[in-house]
Amino acid sequence: MKIARIISILLLLVTAISTFCIPGLVIAENATMLTPTPEPIPDSITISTQYPKIDGLATSTFQFNVDMNYKGAKDRIFDLKATVPQGWDVSVTPLYETTKKISSITMEASEFGKSQTLQITAGSLTWPLPNPGDYTITLEASSDNLVAKIDLTARVTAKYGLTVATTDNLYSMKAKSGRDNVLSIKVTNSGTATIENITYSSDKTQGWEITFKPESISSIEPLDTKTIDVNIKPAPKTVSGDYMISIWVSGKQVSADKISIRVTVETPSIWGWVGVIIIVIVVVGLILIFMRFGRR
Repeated sequence: MKIARIISILLLLVTAISTFCIPGLVIAENATMLTPTPEPIPDSITISTQYPKIDGLATSTFQFNVDMNYKGAKDRIFDLKATVPQGWDVSVTPLYETTKKISSITMEASEFGKSQTLQITAGSLTWPLPNPGDYTITLEASSDNLVAKIDLTARVTAKYGLTVATTDNLYSMKAKSGRDNVLSIKVTNSGTATIENITYSSDKTQGWEITFKPESISSIEPLDTKTIDVNIKPAPKTVSGDYMISIWVSGKQVSADKISIRVTVETPSIWGWVGVIIIVIVVVGLILIFMRFGRR
């Protein structure tokens, strides 16, 4: 009887264990079978910058700092390609090694991402200088089928300047009264943008004539120079001596620049001879008078 009771108890324990433990094992096993294995995160590359647009003159050099961030399971070598407008020059360098121009960069494997900072330097090296406006510079990084790029903007701003000088850098001249006397001056666009509708004017002594050839200039390109002939004609009865005249040159985009010229007026030689003759006549007349009255 005792043996039978013990066997019954054992059977009850086995039944209980089977009821509560085996289903749990099955569930755990099934859960393990149903949980998917996480896939590896795909490699990625991004390029960013804090200042995507920079302003400068046409003669400026535009410098951009860009950050490359790479996440991936293996080291990669990225080819770097910078595209600029026609006539521009560009270089890619490490941030603190600006004399080292590079065309590729190695990025180390990283689960959370590693960054490298590069400097992009661009500018126009050809003539004529670029007109004011926005110019796009593109940097592309590629490794196999992994590609990233960023567009940067160089905004060229205008600087206007107009200077006037005589062609021989002398600011004095001699002139004959009543005659044409030509002075050549040069007008230079000292800015970085085209100046349009260039006109000129002058002040003068009453009775004088001052004309310009050509009468106006439609436009002057940056750093270009045009020559103007100024015809100065003093009045016929102008007294010999020094006179000052001023010439102003201005354009649509810029105010006038001024030069002052000292004009030394000389009497034409014919009047000199007339004066000599008059003096001779007066002297001869005086001699005759003295001779006549001396005989008396």
